Amino acid sequence: MSVLTTLFQDFAARLCSPEFLLGRPPHRSSDCILAPRKLPLAMLVAIMLTGMRMSIQAELDTFFAHLRQQAQLVHEVSEQAFAQARAKLSPSAIPGLNDWLIGRAEKDRFVPRWRGLRLVAADASTARFGLRASHVKRAALADQILFGLFLPGPDLMLAASLHDVHECGER
Repeated sequence: MSVLTTLFQDFAARLCSPEFLLGRPPHRSSDCILAPRKLPLAMLVAIMLTGMRMSIQAELDTFFAHLRQQAQLVHEVSEQAFAQARAKLSPSAIPGLNDWLIGRAEKDRFVPRWRGLRLVAADASTARFGLRASHVKRAALADQILFGLFLPGPDLMLAASLHDVHECGER
């Protein structure tokens, strides 16, 4: 069995592990078994890791079409179901999973070295988010700076953060 196959198997097992079930009571650990739920935890994370570039509904339909190995889009889960499932994720879930994945990639030597040092790319960009009128007060600002550290070899995001455009510049 290849190292990459083992990595994917361990990643799938990590999604169903008690450490990743994130504050859910132990009797809810059946979330990883494809029980009657339409969007279990492992599937939710898999969709989020696809690098969503289209509308949420288009991404969901494409994802489920690929699962069924069909060329025609499959409308199995609604955008609202995705939003409800995503809201149940702990804020530390994805960064914790990312840390585990980067650690595992380091251990399996997928991260290239240059003279013993890890190569890291950094980038910052100003982003303008569209805020809509709502009765709920939001802490989000329209303009924010996205900062990210990226591992170029394995194409993994090392860290990412949002900053107020007024607290610091892009540099």
